[in-house]
Amino acid sequence: MEKETAWKKYKRVWIIGILLVLTCIIAGCGKEQENKVTITMVHGWGGIEADHVAMRKIYEEFQTENPDIELRLISMPTREEMLRKVEDMIMVGDIPDIVNFEGIGYNQTYDFMVRNDMLIDLMPYLEEDEELASDISETNLKSWTTDEGELYNVVAVLSLSGGYWYNEEILEQAGIRELPATWEEFMEMCETLENWSVSEGTGIKPHKVTSEGYLYFADHVLADSEGGLNWSPQEHRLLVDEDKMEDVLKQLKEIYKYSASDEMNYTYRDETSLFNDGKLAIYINGVWGAPMIGEELDVKYALLPSASGTAISCESACMGYVLGKSNAAEKEEASVRFLKYMLSEEVQTRILEETEQIPSNPQVSLERYSVEKPRMYQAATLVLNAERKIDTPENMWGVDRKEKFTENIMEVLRGDMSGRHLINSLRDDN
Repeated sequence: MEKETAWKKYKRVWIIGILLVLTCIIAGCGKEQENKVTITMVHGWGGIEADHVAMRKIYEEFQTENPDIELRLISMPTREEMLRKVEDMIMVGDIPDIVNFEGIGYNQTYDFMVRNDMLIDLMPYLEEDEELASDISETNLKSWTTDEGELYNVVAVLSLSGGYWYNEEILEQAGIRELPATWEEFMEMCETLENWSVSEGTGIKPHKVTSEGYLYFADHVLADSEGGLNWSPQEHRLLVDEDKMEDVLKQLKEIYKYSASDEMNYTYRDETSLFNDGKLAIYINGVWGAPMIGEELDVKYALLPSASGTAISCESACMGYVLGKSNAAEKEEASVRFLKYMLSEEVQTRILEETEQIPSNPQVSLERYSVEKPRMYQAATLVLNAERKIDTPENMWGVDRKEKFTENIMEVLRGDMSGRHLINSLRDDN
């Protein structure tokens, strides 16, 4: 055999070196994969809307910034489907590491998880981590800290609502120069809009409220009644006075006269579409509705009226993120890191800028967006500066009672169901 040439020898050494490097890289990757902690999160941002897409991108970028953690997302298109998914997972003993209940009120699933010791008490983490503690809103602590000093629910956004968006051009054409402060003035505005629409043949309705929208009306009417809005934040329970509810339903029927609808399954998406098409003068939604409204429309936000004319709004910390107790230190630590990521000033700013949700982190200022996002700023400022604050229906009614109300209220308003039947279904013992 001929002697190996210098070139062949060099080539062989070079190939061996490359193989050794590749082996090291593969081994390193394998080791990194072995050390990676996997956590599962169920959330309701699985839709095609722009804010849903933005939120999923924020979630996905957590993993980019934390390569030692694999975040497995279970994305459901709606909050209701998300809730059912969590219940199914609990039934088979597969408790998610993170659940985002964002926007949902107090519910039996959350209560079941707390009572059965399935959730991490976050208060010890706040006591040890000053940065995390400073990122939690006071509204969150007030609403969700238990009598025993435990905290299982942390929100990334605040719910600001209690009002409606109105088309300034339509109100001006109808001759309305001043917004109503009382219910009497509100009904007068609706009548003016209706008469103008008929005389001009525009086909524009004063409003076309969803069943959930009527729940906001109900709370504002109850708030005007002495002892009508009897809600316990600690118990997350609204005590409904049946006589006062009778009065509320009478008031809702008066409002319904200007919003009659026989459509089944009418949702906020339908209401949004009608408002954007110029078919509605007002649109019942929270501050978060700003980005859903067409940019070409000249709109502003107003608070729902009250009997006395007092400005009433809703500022709430609804349900947000809860962390499942896995009894695996590395998984629980990874879940807490995700929570810190979502509450960080950088991510909170992104949530505001990309989805126009109101961040819960008190260090994020809305003032800087007065020019860049005038709609959101005007609406949020109006809600935050209201003379009186009440909680959102999501918190006060809870998921189950809210469903009973929203599933039946249209039948009551149409006269297909008695108000007494609805009231009986809302009793605490049902």
